[in-house]
Amino acid sequence: MNFEILNLTLSARNTEECKRVQLIIKDLIEERELDLSKVKTVSGVDVSYIGDIGIGVMVTIDINTLEVIDKVVSKSKVSFHYIPNFLAFREIPIIIDTFNLASISPDIVIVDGQGIAHPRRAGIASHLGVIIQKPTIGCAKSLLYGEYVDIPNIQGYESDIIDPKTKEVIGKVVRTKLSSKPVFVSVGNYITLEQSVQIVKRLSESAKCRLPLVTFIADKISKEERKKINLQ
Repeated sequence: MNFEILNLTLSARNTEECKRVQLIIKDLIEERELDLSKVKTVSGVDVSYIGDIGIGVMVTIDINTLEVIDKVVSKSKVSFHYIPNFLAFREIPIIIDTFNLASISPDIVIVDGQGIAHPRRAGIASHLGVIIQKPTIGCAKSLLYGEYVDIPNIQGYESDIIDPKTKEVIGKVVRTKLSSKPVFVSVGNYITLEQSVQIVKRLSESAKCRLPLVTFIADKISKEERKKINLQ
């Protein structure tokens, strides 16, 4: 765990401080080939809200059997308001609480959000990956930053997300399910873009849904937990 970055994240109080943290994170991100043959477990994290309470969920599966082998829920008061491009500062404290409660330390974590497909290359998946020092993948339901060409309604089809300023490839738009909106995949940390897309496709196909199985289940659980609070 990178406690220095975690502490900087927890102490940031305005957008200028947040930007400084993101620029530090950008320089700590490592895109590198992961030995996928050694990957046994994958987790998905999701955060939902009811009032000022954040509900964090982390679901871990065995990547070979797709069996859920761990699931954790945490609830805590949110201390940082939502600001576009700074989602991590709102959600990282909740996710870390959830991560610390888990009984299994996963090989890969998929985050419902951006990785390097971010104006400062430091979306929530990259932010989390630098803190927990594990391979992370950003798999978002919408585009935050970048440009891409619309893709046909063909399952598995993918296209580059391009940084409009540098013209670099910063992610992939992927059609994981027919007649559904695509997802937006980018590197979080310690993995390549090609491997990130491979994992997302594999877990989306297994769930037969738009989202990877782990984030699909985590999202479902977070909504159920939100309903429980409403009924109290």
